[in-house]
Amino acid sequence: MSKKVITSLATVLAITSIINVSHHNIKAATNNDTQNTQQSEQTSFRVILPNDDRHQISNTTSGHYQSLGFVDMGKNIATGVVIGKNTILTNKHVTDLSDGKMKFAPSASDESTYPYGEFEEKSSEQYDGDADLAVVHFKTNDKGQHLGDVVDPVTIGDPTQGQKGDNITVTGYPGDKPMATMWESKGRILSNSASSMTYDASTYGGNSGSGVFNENNELIALHYGGVENESNNAIPLTGDVLKFINDNNS
Repeated sequence: MSKKVITSLATVLAITSIINVSHHNIKAATNNDTQNTQQSEQTSFRVILPNDDRHQISNTTSGHYQSLGFVDMGKNIATGVVIGKNTILTNKHVTDLSDGKMKFAPSASDESTYPYGEFEEKSSEQYDGDADLAVVHFKTNDKGQHLGDVVDPVTIGDPTQGQKGDNITVTGYPGDKPMATMWESKGRILSNSASSMTYDASTYGGNSGSGVFNENNELIALHYGGVENESNNAIPLTGDVLKFINDNNS
C-alpha cells in the first residue's frame, strides 16, 4: 500500500514536507499539498546529518520503547508517544491530516507485527500557541483495554536541565526504513531554550512526533523539523507546553 510519510512542520521552517513511500521505494512529492504552500528553501523532509547514527530497535516492548508507537492514517504515517491512559503526544500537522481516523500501534516492530494491536482515534486537541504539538485521545480496543493498560506511559523529564553537548536520542518510525519499524538516532544537544531544542541526531519523513530522550530515557522534547545538513529541532516539554499536556492528558 502506498502511503505518505509525514515529516516535520515547524513555524520557523514554515512547512510540512510529505513524501510518497511504497515500502522501500521513496521519492520526493510535489509541493502542491495544502501543507506545502509555504515551502522554505531550507526545509527538507530528509534531515540525515553527517554523523548519521541510527539503529533499529528490535525489542520494541522493552523499557521506554514501549511508549512509542506507529501512527497510521491510511495514506499518511508518523510517530506518537504515549503520555497517559488514553492519550498520545504528536505534532499538529499530523492531526491536521488524520481527519479523525488515526490509528495507533504502540510498540510496532514492523508492518505485520503490532504486539498490542491498534487503537482508533476518539478526539484530539492542538496546542494553541506556535509549537507544533497536539494530543490525541483513543478509544478502548476490542478487548475493552485502554492504551495505558497495555503499555506504560512515558516518563517526562525536565528539558531545562539539558545542556549543549548532552547526549540525546530520537526514537520513531522513519520512512526511509522498512514500514512500521522503530529506529533510534543518537546525537547531542546543539542548543536549548524555553521554546526550541536543536540537536545533531538524524531523522527522516515519518519521524514527526518522535520522542527526544535524555540519558535517563526521559522524554524531554518532541521532534518536529529540521534543516538539511544543519540540525534537527524539537519542542521542549516545559512551561505552557507542559501545562497544555497535563491539562489535556487522560
